[in-house]
Amino acid sequence: MNNRDNPLKFKSLDTATNSELERLTRGVIDTCDIAPLSRFDLNAAMDAESKDLQSRCDDYKNGFAEVRARRQISDTVPDEHIQDQIVTLPCGALWLAGIYRNHQDQTLIEIIGERTVEFSELQRYLPDILSFFSWCQPEIVSVWSKPHSEHFKLLANLHGAEVEDCFWGAETTNIDIPKTNEITLAPFNMTADWRWYEQEYQTFHHDVPHLKERLEIEETESVAELVEKNLAFIAYLTQQPTQKVGVVLLEPCTELGYKGLLINEFIIAKAFRGRGFGPKIQAAIIDKIRESYDFVCGYIYSGNHASMNNAKYTRSLLRTEITLPIEHFITPN
Repeated sequence: MNNRDNPLKFKSLDTATNSELERLTRGVIDTCDIAPLSRFDLNAAMDAESKDLQSRCDDYKNGFAEVRARRQISDTVPDEHIQDQIVTLPCGALWLAGIYRNHQDQTLIEIIGERTVEFSELQRYLPDILSFFSWCQPEIVSVWSKPHSEHFKLLANLHGAEVEDCFWGAETTNIDIPKTNEITLAPFNMTADWRWYEQEYQTFHHDVPHLKERLEIEETESVAELVEKNLAFIAYLTQQPTQKVGVVLLEPCTELGYKGLLINEFIIAKAFRGRGFGPKIQAAIIDKIRESYDFVCGYIYSGNHASMNNAKYTRSLLRTEITLPIEHFITPN
């Protein structure tokens, strides 16, 4: 559908007013189920999530040459058509639209709204937004949705819909962890542990090939940085201190305004999979960090069933990402 009578208005995210940022940030927060978070602070969340939105402009701080080269974008495409765009709908509501690539090397268009992004609105307005970003051809549309909401159920039941990243989080003070001495955590050692970590990942990819593209081993430099920050751990059997059970890599985060840690990597050795060690390692991690951090979280692909099940022991599902085939919104040629 073309909205010529009431055209959409576009402006680059880096020119957003405080009011526009505030409206979009509130929309981001409203896609989360904050009911399980007893210490949630709206002001802190607004500040943190607003900064996160603004960080989307970081790629362009030094110009567009690197981005154009990486994405192979012609010099004829105006700079503003490459950036995330604040889109004003005819009703006055704001959307934020941006072009990204996922782990499957697919081009996607992500839509964030100051209020719930309805499927009917996507059908009405997305064709014109895609015309603005005419330099690319997104294959899928990404929308955030509050778990278990009617909006989530409607989108998730559409043909070709995929539930992608699931955001699990919890306040560390509210996590009940079992008392167990079965697992001991030790700092990850690049010399002693890297090769073992690499081999376990290769084994995992061989055993679970459908997750190979989505779950990739961390780069050596990234792990080394976490080691220096004391945020990389090897889990051992306490009674067998040479027996490695798994790896946990953590990153500081400010999701929803908390002083938190994001679980960036959590892999269990093949010999110990399916034996209940996931919750035990999580418990050991939370026990170790809870005095210094008030939030623990992670993003998990919904098809990674083992990790989804493990997350339930310590965290709540706060937000979901749903992707839809672009065919729902464009007419085939």
